[in-house]
Amino acid sequence: MKQSRILGALVFGAIAGFAVAVFGATDHPSETFKKYCAKCHGEDGRAQTPKGKQMKAQNFTDAEFQEKRTDAELIKTVTEGGMDMPSFGKKLSKEQIESLVKEDVRGFKPKE
Repeated sequence: MKQSRILGALVFGAIAGFAVAVFGATDHPSETFKKYCAKCHGEDGRAQTPKGKQMKAQNFTDAEFQEKRTDAELIKTVTEGGMDMPSFGKKLSKEQIESLVKEDVRGFKPKE
């Protein structure tokens, strides 16, 4: 009797954990990234779109890029623009820009 309760609790815990992992995970890239960034950077972050190639957009999957840029630098670039990248400071809120950098851009960082 005790063993069946323990087994039942373990099975329930495993199912609950799986549900949290599946339904709690955020979509990557976000809808905001897809709307404002994917045209150049691509939904995969590699910047291999026609516009991305033309504009020489940054490949977000590049480990060196990910290591050398701070979140503050990336937030500033998204907000103010840079080189051929337009500014998004008037189109997106500070929170949206921070999320783009911390969740989307950093989400393309190669797994070690």
